[in-house]
Parts: sequence; structure tokens; C-alpha cells
Amino acid sequence: MIRALIDHLWQSTLFGAAIWSITLALRANSAAVRHGLWMMASLKFLVPFSALYLAGAAAGLVTPVEVQQTSLFGTAVQAASPMISPSLSLSVAPSKDPSLLLPALLTAWALVALGLGARWLRNWYAAERISRAARPAPGSLPDACVTDADVEPAVARVLNPVVLLPSALLGRLSPAQLDAVMAHEREHIARHDNLKAHLHSLVEALFWFHPLVWFIGRQLMEERERACDEAVIDRGHDPGEYAAGILAVCRHCASAHERHAVAAIAGDLTTRIRNILGSRPPLALGFTKALLLSTCTLAVATIPFAAGAMDDALHRHEMLANNTRALWEADIEVRPVAGDADGVQVFATGREVTVRNTTLRQLVAIAYGVRPWQVEGAGDWLDSARYDIRALVPAAVSEPESFHPYALRGLVNKLLASRFDLEVYVNQECQRPCGRTLPVSLDSAR
Repeated sequence: MIRALIDHLWQSTLFGAAIWSITLALRANSAAVRHGLWMMASLKFLVPFSALYLAGAAAGLVTPVEVQQTSLFGTAVQAASPMISPSLSLSVAPSKDPSLLLPALLTAWALVALGLGARWLRNWYAAERISRAARPAPGSLPDACVTDADVEPAVARVLNPVVLLPSALLGRLSPAQLDAVMAHEREHIARHDNLKAHLHSLVEALFWFHPLVWFIGRQLMEERERACDEAVIDRGHDPGEYAAGILAVCRHCASAHERHAVAAIAGDLTTRIRNILGSRPPLALGFTKALLLSTCTLAVATIPFAAGAMDDALHRHEMLANNTRALWEADIEVRPVAGDADGVQVFATGREVTVRNTTLRQLVAIAYGVRPWQVEGAGDWLDSARYDIRALVPAAVSEPESFHPYALRGLVNKLLASRFDLEVYVNQECQRPCGRTLPVSLDSAR
């Protein structure tokens, strides 16, 4: 558990640092792009690479790769392992009294997380109470409600969001200023900023001990407000009226003695007003930057997924190789039976692998993963007689519930050579053991 947490924190920290460097390179571009990147850094704390890794392992590769390719996959997975799991290179010294330390850490984490969760719930309840008590705004503001509470203009609720306007502020704003302020709040609704803020609040509650989480929160707030400001100016609102409306909101909050509201609005008020009055449109992202961002985003998801798939394939290759070696040393019992044409069964249990009701042609087809008609050679007796084949292995079969018929290849070659005087050719190459007189070949057209 501790090692998994270390992995996740390292990966999220490195990912956040990479996002920070990218946002610095995109300073002249849209704030909405930077906000989206910071949102990815936040959500990374909720989606560990190990989840994608396990998903890739569950998906795996479509079919097993030949046993001789195992070393190639092993090298690839070993090279990827430090990236997926940095803690593999760490040696964590055991605590002298882990029975006390771990519960104490978990208790401290839970207390702070519950406190942050309670604060979020209190703020949510307060916003819900104010929005329920608000009344529809007069005039042409169907998506706004007027409240008598001393709050700043804000968006309430995630579902069916509504803009809350304090009644005391309406007389302070000119129509142009009110339109600009409302455009800002409507942009928050269009961007689903309330939902994004709640998601990051969850990240803060779970990972409150990580300084990067709080830094990401500040960046999200700044870029969110700047993205809405850019959208308001882009829609043709006068920058001067818009800036005046923001200052009027600050004066309203100050007169209502809402010092915390002033801090929320004016945390970087000077920069914000300067950006609004400067009203220089952000640069377009461009094809090159958009392509690089898309490629990096895709790589973040596909690299751990692919590593999981490769690791699962490696595991299956090793299991296949182990079972192939075990079956090569097995004691084989062959018993002729009278069976139906389509009743072949292959199953493994512990130290035994059994193939029931098979012809020799079907046995070769099963072991080599081809259709029976692709097995050429010899006479009709390859199909006329049916057998039950029982292999008793000296060591237990690896994961018998996942036994793959490809592990039968060596056993089948050995059985055909010793009992039926047959040898198997694949692409004109004789399969071990060789030296018999009646060849059976596999059609290469699969």
C-alpha cells in the first residue's frame, strides 16, 4: 500500500511539473487552454497510472506471442518499469513500530480530510440555501436570481446552475456593466466551472498534505477567471465598462463588510484589471502546439496502458514456456475412444493435462493454432481414429485455469514421433524431434 502511494505521488508530482512547464510555454495563449491543462494535473491525482496499467494488463495482447520472443518483451517491460513504478528503485526501511505509526498517519489524514470535506459541505449548503431563497431577476435576465444576501455575483449549483445577483449591487451597476458581469458568470456556466471546482475540492480533501495540490488550486482559480475575462472581451463588451463593473462589485463587498469576498475577488485584481484594459487577444494555439498537446495527452494514457498490456503478455509468455517445459517431461497415456466428430476438449488440473476425443489432425491443429484443414499430409487415418490423451507432469501446471493449447506443441511433436512415427513441419522446417518418415505439414495460409 505504501509503495503504491509513493508511486502515485511521484507520478502525479512529475506530471504536475510537466504541466507547469507547458503552461509557461503557453503564457501568450488562451487562459482556457492553460486552465484545461491544470485541470488535467488535478485529475491526475484521482487517476493513478496503475489503474491504466491494470486496464492494459486486463486487455493484454490479442493472442500469445511465441515463446522465443519472451526476452524481447521482458527487456521492454524492464525498461518501462522505473517510469511506471519509481518506488521499485527505493529501499524503504521498516519502521521500528509500524503498528503504531501507520494508524497514527491514517488518523491524521482522515481528520484533516474530514475537516475539509465538512467545510466543502458547509459552503455547498450555504450556496444552496441562498439560491433557494433567491427570487427571479426582473427584466431580461431569465438565468439570474436576485438575493438579499451580502454576496458577490456568483454561479450556484452544478445541475441547473443559476447566477446569483445581490440586490444591493443592482443599483451600483450601469446596464453595460451589468451585461458584462452577467456575461462573465454565464461563461462560468458554459465552461462547467462549478463541477471542475468541486472535483478539485475532492482532490484537495484527499491529498491535502501535498503542496502541489494547493498550488494547482490557485492556478485553476486564476486561469478560470482570466479565461472568462477573455471570453467577455471577445464577445464585444467594452473593456472600460467591464473593469468598472468589477470595481463596483469590490466596493459593494467592502461596504457590506465582506472582507473574505474582497480577498476572493481582488487576490490579483491589479493584474486582472490590467489584462482587461489591455484587451490584447491571446494568440491562437496553432497547429504545431495543438498537435504536441494532443500527442502528449494521448501518450499519458497510452504509455501505462501499453506497459500493462506488455507486462501481461510477458506473464503469459512465461507461463506458456513453463507449461511447455513441464509437458515435455510428462508421462503420456494414449487411449483410443469412440467419439463424436466435434467433441474435442482440452483442460488442465494441477499435475494433469487432458485432451479428450481428438483425432491426430485436430491435435496438431489445436497445438499450433490453425484450422484442421490447414494440417496437410499422411492418410485418412489422421481423421478416422480418436484418442483420449492424458499427460502427467512432474511439476504442477502454471495457472491451469488459464492453460493455453500452444503449450502442447512439444508434447504433440514428441507423441507423434514416438507413437505414430510422424514429424511436424512448419514452413518446411521440421519441429523437434525430427528424423521420422511420415511428415505432417501446416499450411502457412492462416
